[in-house]
Amino acid sequence: MLQQFIRANRGLAVVEFALIAPVLMTVFYGCIEATRYILATQKAAKLAHTVADVTAQSTAVSQAGLTQLFEATNDIMQPFAFASTGRVIISSLYRAPGQPNATVNWRHAGGGNLIATSAFGSVGAVPDLPVAFAFEERENVIATEVFFQYTPLISTQFFDTMVIYRQAFYKPRFGLLTTPPA
Repeated sequence: MLQQFIRANRGLAVVEFALIAPVLMTVFYGCIEATRYILATQKAAKLAHTVADVTAQSTAVSQAGLTQLFEATNDIMQPFAFASTGRVIISSLYRAPGQPNATVNWRHAGGGNLIATSAFGSVGAVPDLPVAFAFEERENVIATEVFFQYTPLISTQFFDTMVIYRQAFYKPRFGLLTTPPA
């Protein structure tokens, strides 16, 4: 009878599955969350570049034009809900003639309800820029910052809620864009 019990393997697959199922579910969940995080990061970078590029292509900047641009941010960030968990900040960084440094010339924020502060500093201040970022006299740069609060799909047990931050810098093509939006 003992030999029959040792040779019996009818329930072996069920026991093996019960032992490996938690590991498989953890790996599956981790793959889904890692993929969603990578997608959110790529979408935030794409949004930063798109907003900066479209703004830099303008001949003049207006409140209405920026508002219309901010309305498109939710579409660019699909499938993520950007309106409730994101923010876009556009700044004009300009080095006036005779000045040793550029300053934040004007700023406009929108696209979402997330509370975020620009990393470049306040309007009129010398911006805190990446290393080796230099301005020539009379040079203007449109800088866009995107903030997106990423929340895991299922649980925060493995991944925490975090704010994804991306920047993009473009030089204006058809106008200086130093006049604040009216």
